[in-house]
Amino acid sequence: MSTWRRIGLELFYDLRFQFNEKDDSIYSLLVFLNDRLIEAHINNDLREQDKIYNYAEWCYNQYRRSHYINNAICVGFYEHLVQNEITRKAIPYKIKPEIFEAVMTLFEWMLRKDEGCYQELVEEYNRINNTNFEC
Repeated sequence: MSTWRRIGLELFYDLRFQFNEKDDSIYSLLVFLNDRLIEAHINNDLREQDKIYNYAEWCYNQYRRSHYINNAICVGFYEHLVQNEITRKAIPYKIKPEIFEAVMTLFEWMLRKDEGCYQELVEEYNRINNTNFEC
């Protein structure tokens, strides 16, 4: 069993019934986690939020071992955070600067139709994290 799958199923044990096909990919898991994250934010479930964000960070940090896992988390998870207002507003508080910098272009691409929204995100991120990222 792949490490991303084993860790994912350990953290999110209840998904074992929904995520049990041999051909399920990390992208399948990320669809569940995106929905679950929105629900965790709505319910102010900080424990569940932390589990999801920490799993995403672990996947991101696999870039030295697996481009596949790193790419999957960037385009299957981080990129989609800007699609929902509740997760978009959480980005400055939940995403580390090195990850934010790496996925900024994905955020910009996803927000291309919402004029000014990307700039607001970057400015808010800079204000909260004392960073100086440019739009």
